[in-house]
Amino acid sequence: MQSRPGATERLLERHAAGLPSRPFSGHHQSMNDQTRDMRGTVTDRPSAFPLRIQGGMLEALGINMYSTIGKCLVEFVANAYDGEAKRVEITIPVEGIAKARQEARAQAKREVEENLRDPFTVLLTPLPDDVAIIIEDNGHGMSPHDVETKFLPINRKRRLDDEGNETRLTSESGARKVMGRKGLGKLAGFGAANKVVIRTKRSGETYATTFTLDDSIIRSAEDMADVEIPASYEDGLSTDEQGTRITLSSLKSDAVRFSTRVIADAIREAFYGIEAAELAISINDEAIEPEKIDYEFVYPEGATVDDLAEAEIEVEGLTKLPVRYMVGFLPRGQNLPVSKRGARIYCNGRLAAGPTMFGLPTGMHNFHSQSYMQSIVRADALDQHGIDLVNTNRTQLREDNEIVGSLIAFVEEAMRKSLAAHAKWREAAVDDEIEKSDTAKRMLRLTNSLEGKAKTSAKKLLRALAVEHGPDSKEFNELAPLVVESVNAGEVLLRLSEMGHDPKSIQQIAINLAELAEIEKSDALKIYRGRRNGINALLKLIREGEGELWKKKGIENRLHNLLKRDPWLIKAEYSRYLTSDERLSNVSTAIAEHLAVDKAAKLDDPTRPDLVFVLSDTDMPHLITIVELKSPSLPLNHDHLTQLKKYMAKVATYCQNELHRSVTVHGYLIGAMPDEKTTNDDERLLLSEMQKSGPSSDWLVIGVRALLERAQVSHASVIQALEDDIKNERADDAFDGDSAEQPSELLEAGA
Repeated sequence: MQSRPGATERLLERHAAGLPSRPFSGHHQSMNDQTRDMRGTVTDRPSAFPLRIQGGMLEALGINMYSTIGKCLVEFVANAYDGEAKRVEITIPVEGIAKARQEARAQAKREVEENLRDPFTVLLTPLPDDVAIIIEDNGHGMSPHDVETKFLPINRKRRLDDEGNETRLTSESGARKVMGRKGLGKLAGFGAANKVVIRTKRSGETYATTFTLDDSIIRSAEDMADVEIPASYEDGLSTDEQGTRITLSSLKSDAVRFSTRVIADAIREAFYGIEAAELAISINDEAIEPEKIDYEFVYPEGATVDDLAEAEIEVEGLTKLPVRYMVGFLPRGQNLPVSKRGARIYCNGRLAAGPTMFGLPTGMHNFHSQSYMQSIVRADALDQHGIDLVNTNRTQLREDNEIVGSLIAFVEEAMRKSLAAHAKWREAAVDDEIEKSDTAKRMLRLTNSLEGKAKTSAKKLLRALAVEHGPDSKEFNELAPLVVESVNAGEVLLRLSEMGHDPKSIQQIAINLAELAEIEKSDALKIYRGRRNGINALLKLIREGEGELWKKKGIENRLHNLLKRDPWLIKAEYSRYLTSDERLSNVSTAIAEHLAVDKAAKLDDPTRPDLVFVLSDTDMPHLITIVELKSPSLPLNHDHLTQLKKYMAKVATYCQNELHRSVTVHGYLIGAMPDEKTTNDDERLLLSEMQKSGPSSDWLVIGVRALLERAQVSHASVIQALEDDIKNERADDAFDGDSAEQPSELLEAGA
């Protein structure tokens, strides 16, 4: 090994001694500071000012753009791709990181408690240097000249030619379209580590070059032009060897909190269309391969993930932008988290924006299917010209121009058309699904006992439920019997259609209800307005909760009172609660009274479930549902689910042993869902148990936002069926000409 001393050693010495990075000049600085002009002459009126970039700039760029290890590694993989590597091997010491994080954070918290450090700095607590992440590729590597002129210059625009035009669009051999552009990816390491050591070697050379980027040294520099990066050289190597190894050490505790699964997902999503034969990526010897998704429906017809449809976008008469795309829908029950829904835009194989729904309107037909929708758009031409249309951290496009505007309009229209085509496909497929479903066929047979339009509408409603949820789904099994058993009374249609909260829907539903049953139109509208108000109240709570109000006292009580007043937000069948925030001893008494048990011992238990519902049916055992509501300001964890299960078990045991009644006990845990990337053990345990639960589970964990989304989506198709029914059959005979009070008048009178 040979080393070359430089200014950095002097900087290190001054840093270790606690001295400023730059020695002060001979004269004392005062309010009337003097400075040196460009020729070094001391003066208080320099003819020009030097521009200095302080070392903290690197820290700001690194932390702000690459705040997690996943984002950091994506940048290094992209650099390896541009360096024509065939493989990238990432080594992450999972157990070592977990142990070091626990110890480092425990020490940091003790220091916070002793007022020795700012509590926010716990997030950046470094791990020991011997706990390191290594990224190694077999690309062409760098010579010392490459390091100095291509790698180290910050914001070097690699695509510019000698005339300043972006003509260098390919890798060194011309084999690949390059992903890099801005020259900032080299800073990615500082998002997750304080020290980045790079060893690199080119084929044909007999030595490797190693240099270290140390954030603690660079950050202290008053002018980065003064900083020299120390280099060392390893001789006697084979000329065949080539590639680059990057070692990240002094890892930042919060940045490396994610599991290898989450990191692999981040890398997988960041790249598209790169096969393992072109670039094989692995973490701890486990290959990261493109996810194989079995979509139930793909638009346009014939497109696949591997063979995208082709299109040309007209850009306001300026040019045409070629793109390739597809939109896929996962099967029912496999709804995506919000962060995974919508379109991902890729340029040259790398994610440029998304996932995003852009400005897709929420009120369109079948919009609820966006919960299952993913779109891939490949727009390579967007990143192959002299204008940069992708923002620095690749989360969105620059939307202030005609080119991106036209692309977004195209993607929105493609998603809109795909939603419509998906709805049509489901309509066509449902008859065959019903024919294969014993439950659906039994429900349809039961409608034969109905008469006239009640029979027709009930069948349409059942079909609409089958289209939306599937004839063998839990939702169909819950709601279909309610339709068949109660359709003549009209109340069921109020329940099934309870989410029609715009005036047009309310008016048309009221007309249909008047056809099906002799109920007061004013009562129907009153119920609708009440339920609409419940939805609006919940929306208001969610909007407030997304800000600081989630953290303020009283929000949990407001949500509790809302669900107590409008329990149908939890489940369509609920119209009233049995108990609210009562001790289990009082709950047991209420259950005994409801089940008509004259003498029964109380359940001696001081704990308090939030809400208890009891549903009765002559043909089936009683169903008792316990709702446990937690503060929206803190994530749910496994202890909360355990508490709910304890309530359920106690109630079930009490009913069996003391009341001698056969009951079914279900539970709902409602609150703030934990982050899927959380490293908290109790939260991860809850997420794991949720993943293992299935449709037959007797408990459900649901977030406040998802609760509202489920309430809205569950009956949207029923409303559409009723609207279609009104269009097809005018219900003139349900109203006695001008003598009848029309729903529109009721709306105006009660508005």
